[in-house]
Amino acid sequence: MELFKKVITSVLAALLLTSCSSMNSGITIGDKEFSTNDIQKPVDEILEARKSIDTSQMQLGSGADLIRNQAQFAVISVLLDQIASDSKINFTNADIATRRTEIVAQVGGETELPRALVSSNLAPSNLEPYIKVRLIIDKLNSDFIELGASPEQASEGVSKLLVAAAKKLGVKVNPKYGTWNPVTASIESGDITDGAVTPAP
Repeated sequence: MELFKKVITSVLAALLLTSCSSMNSGITIGDKEFSTNDIQKPVDEILEARKSIDTSQMQLGSGADLIRNQAQFAVISVLLDQIASDSKINFTNADIATRRTEIVAQVGGETELPRALVSSNLAPSNLEPYIKVRLIIDKLNSDFIELGASPEQASEGVSKLLVAAAKKLGVKVNPKYGTWNPVTASIESGDITDGAVTPAP
């Protein structure tokens, strides 16, 4: 499922992440906190799902990549929720169900969904949050385009909104997930080794 990869690639560069002094905390965004266990849980789901699927032709993230990806996804979800609230963007359960149906159709049916999730390094528990992220981003892009922006300008506009939301809420990330690079605007490297699947306590 290329959708997830495209979303993460396009929006992660906009996140403003800083280091967190508390080693017991995973991520803090405003008053929302994710423990290291919260970050690890979907990683465990992904690794478990891989056991029952032929992954020989897939490009899958390592333990370190998966953990960092989940940390970044958690931040994206909270920031976009804030943007949606500020912009009065609302979605119903029916909207989410409709988008899920579209995704299932795109990947070739319900039986193919687990494989699509695994190939995108996406945990089953990430699917609904991912759908919400996609709905918000699509609505924001649509709004920018309606105002005359090109698709590229719309994407840049969404990125600026994410940066503004990060500044407004304040984002702290445990250094074990990586360091903030202001040039690339992303989490890079970190204390998690490439072979690790569980963060150190």
